[in-house]
Amino acid sequence: MKVRRILLHIGLIITILISIFFSALIWFNPAMLQHDSKETTNTGENNTSVSKKTLSDVFLPLQVTYNEDNLQYQIPSSKDYLIGKVWKVMKKWDSSSVSMKKYKNETDYLTFLKQNNMLLLNYNSPITVKIFNKVFLQKIKGIENFKFNRIMIPVSNGKYLYLLNDQTKEVCTVTLSKMKVTKIQTYLKSKDVDNVKVEVDYYPLNNKIINFYVGSVQFPKYSYLYNKTNISSYVSELLNPSGQTSISTKLQKNKTIYLDGSDNRLTLNDTTSAIQYENYAALDYFDEANSGKVKTQKLDYYTHLKESLEELNIIGTTPDNLRFDEINAEDGTVTYRSYIAGFPIISDDNYGSYQIKIMSTGGKEYNLSLNSLQVPVPSSQYKQSLPSTYTVLRELENKGYSTNKIKDIRVAYKWQKNQSSSLVVDLIPTYYVYLDGHWSELDTLLTGN
Repeated sequence: MKVRRILLHIGLIITILISIFFSALIWFNPAMLQHDSKETTNTGENNTSVSKKTLSDVFLPLQVTYNEDNLQYQIPSSKDYLIGKVWKVMKKWDSSSVSMKKYKNETDYLTFLKQNNMLLLNYNSPITVKIFNKVFLQKIKGIENFKFNRIMIPVSNGKYLYLLNDQTKEVCTVTLSKMKVTKIQTYLKSKDVDNVKVEVDYYPLNNKIINFYVGSVQFPKYSYLYNKTNISSYVSELLNPSGQTSISTKLQKNKTIYLDGSDNRLTLNDTTSAIQYENYAALDYFDEANSGKVKTQKLDYYTHLKESLEELNIIGTTPDNLRFDEINAEDGTVTYRSYIAGFPIISDDNYGSYQIKIMSTGGKEYNLSLNSLQVPVPSSQYKQSLPSTYTVLRELENKGYSTNKIKDIRVAYKWQKNQSSSLVVDLIPTYYVYLDGHWSELDTLLTGN
């Protein structure tokens, strides 16, 4: 009996040690996951969320800044961190009345923007009060079409809320009842916030106010397993949702083109896995009573954003961390990006992004990628050091780039293949510059590649 008990204990210990050994291999060497993950990838299975996105899922603010002691700080935050906590507090407030003010010059507006004890929730492109009402459960009336890109919250007292438009220098003052800021004060005093905040300056650049990092900054690198969706799922969803359409395929250099014989076209870049869906049908806007001419639709800003979200839901396989990022004023393209720890992923090959273009004649165009992030994998506590934004602007000027043409500068994550595993991607923080109508990585601009 004693021998049997001893053997049982020894067997149990061996089992535990084997379990610990293999767990350690997985956690400390992501390449060990390559075999199993590769099988999953090749089947085209996609584990991203297939639930429909709501306004509250994608139209939360993207960035947090805090004014304190005559200084401004950026607080890196994700949807589930500070932004999400403040959002839950704000949903309990009740708006009662509003008033509008327009500042005559940039200096006065910046003075208002830099007031002490103010928490600012920021967007890259404006949203409307109508969207704000739905996301934050408010009932502001009379100015539903007012566009703004900042929400300012006084954290020293609870009475007013401000909605700011940097471009027009307009401020909407919202009088609130049941406004309590004690929880927000507690969040801002926590060590988690104090340890990550970075000093910034609100810098006016070509009719836009940008957060410029005052000194050099460090941001962490992340690593993720990624998945490649089978193109057949998009072909069936976008070209043949009823299952009754005949799909033709043709090859063109490094591209595969899928056609349904009518107005739908899906193009896959076989090298980068970027896909483009085009539908130039205008059936909903065909005017039989007016000589068969095609009508054009004039969507207001709110409807344009709302319809872009509806189109996004048609795609059907979007990640949980997807957020409304920006809208192109020239062609109306709405871009949704994946956000990691409060910063977007930017890529020329559409990794982590979905671009939705709704045309005035009723046609539409999607740009996205088959590649998507799955689960984070352990990586070294590596941090990327970046220079101050002022230094970046000087470097660009020294390389001959006109400041008048630089529309925006921001830190974002670059999608980079991991050197040790083909199924892991590294997300590297770097500067991106909006120049000549698109985002370019800083190193590309400085080296001329």
